[in-house]
Amino acid sequence: MPLSEHEQRILAEIERRLLEEDPKFAHQVGSSFRAHLGRRLKLAVVGFILGLVVVVSSTFFENVAIGVAGFVIMLACVFLFVRTMRRRATVERPVGPAPPSGGGSPPTGQPRRPKGGLDAWWGKMTDRWRSRWEERGGQGPP
Repeated sequence: MPLSEHEQRILAEIERRLLEEDPKFAHQVGSSFRAHLGRRLKLAVVGFILGLVVVVSSTFFENVAIGVAGFVIMLACVFLFVRTMRRRATVERPVGPAPPSGGGSPPTGQPRRPKGGLDAWWGKMTDRWRSRWEERGGQGPP
C-alpha cells in the first residue's frame, strides 16, 4: 500500500534527521538493504535458469509433471525479480516533494509520461491508437 503525501513527508524528515545525526549508520543500513536486493535479484536469475533447465530436461524424461514444475519455478522467479526491481526503484527514488517543473502540464492536457521504459512505450501506443481512432471519425471497424 503506497504512503500518503503526509506520510512521505514524515518519512523524508526522519531520513534527513538520521543522515544528519548518524551518517555512517544511515549509509550502512542503506547499503546493506541494497545489497540484500541485489542478492534477491541474483537468486531470481539463478532460479529462472534452474527452472529452464528443469523444463528442458523434462523433454528427455518425457514427464509432463517435471516440465510443469520447471515452468512454475520460472514463473515464481520472474515474479520475485519484478517485485525486487520495483522495491529497488522505490528505494532509489528520491523521497520528498517533486521539484517544480518549468512548464506545468503539457499543453495538450495529456498527463506527463516517463522518458523511457514500458510506461513510455504503452503511452506512445495509446496515443497512436487514439489518433487512428480519431482519423476514422470514431467509427468502429467496417
